[in-house]
Amino acid sequence: MAKVHPRHIVAAQVSNTASALRSSATCLLASAILWSCDSSTGPSNLTPADAQFITSDIPLFWQAFDQIKSITDTVVLRRDYLDRGTQGLQDFTGLRWKNATTLTQAVWTRRVYYSSIRSTSLNVQALEPQFRKVYQALDTLIDNPVFPDVYFVIGAMGTGGTTSPHGLLIGTELFSASSGSPTTELTPWQKSVIRPPTILPAIVVHELVHYQQHYQSGTTLLGIAIREGCADFIGEILSGQTINESIRMYGDAHEPTLWNEFKSEMGGTDISRWLYNGGTITETSERPADLGYYIGARICESYFAKAADKHKAIEGILNIGDFEAFLQQSGYSGTSP
Repeated sequence: MAKVHPRHIVAAQVSNTASALRSSATCLLASAILWSCDSSTGPSNLTPADAQFITSDIPLFWQAFDQIKSITDTVVLRRDYLDRGTQGLQDFTGLRWKNATTLTQAVWTRRVYYSSIRSTSLNVQALEPQFRKVYQALDTLIDNPVFPDVYFVIGAMGTGGTTSPHGLLIGTELFSASSGSPTTELTPWQKSVIRPPTILPAIVVHELVHYQQHYQSGTTLLGIAIREGCADFIGEILSGQTINESIRMYGDAHEPTLWNEFKSEMGGTDISRWLYNGGTITETSERPADLGYYIGARICESYFAKAADKHKAIEGILNIGDFEAFLQQSGYSGTSP
């Protein structure tokens, strides 16, 4: 008999719970709701139908891309892309690549890869029914969700997604790869994270979960790992996909060792070995980047598995005031729940 992974049991339990909650969950129809997550967030849509999935920046990018002549030809992306783009593109620029100079440098040095993703990136709008499906799933899973707009842009291949006060920001260039996309120009981390567009619903839902988080603290390694792991854990429940399959495979194979390392560092603020460390990965690295996502997800999974009331558990994972207390309540100790 095939072994059933505990995560599959958890997902099935939540799926059943979500269906049961459909009739009892209520929406707080206030005029404006403020939510805290990775970035400060502002008022958002209160029903899934209100959300917009905005792809207008993508064709703007390709019109500008065709005019770039060299790595120093920065005017084109500034004039025809960044200055003409949506509020989401402005936000993403300010948060990540900062200006047309750094964006042009990133694009020009990887122009063969970028050229290969044109058609798939231009077809992202076709996935809107799947995006709306995960938004609707969230509406059945938790009380009082909000549904931010989503901006799909072409960026500098450094961030798959983040949030701003105006919505979710998705770096579509990382998730538009085709089977023939060349990777010789890419860094080892970029090679490990590029995906075809089929992963985009999971990317969107990961950021969507961040928008639901109400955390009072979390500047330690433990807090940040749980913040990201929460989005992975609940995101997989909602979409049926994980955005970090390679991290999970490595984590499952080395879990006790990783936990022993992590717990000795989790009270500090140095996250360099655990989170957002793709720049340190080389072709010969055996240990993948971002293993803090894995540890955080496992803590959330353990907390959920112990809970008799699964609805209350999901709400607890999204509303943490004390991360050390949450870890203790989870009972996680480096092994499967």
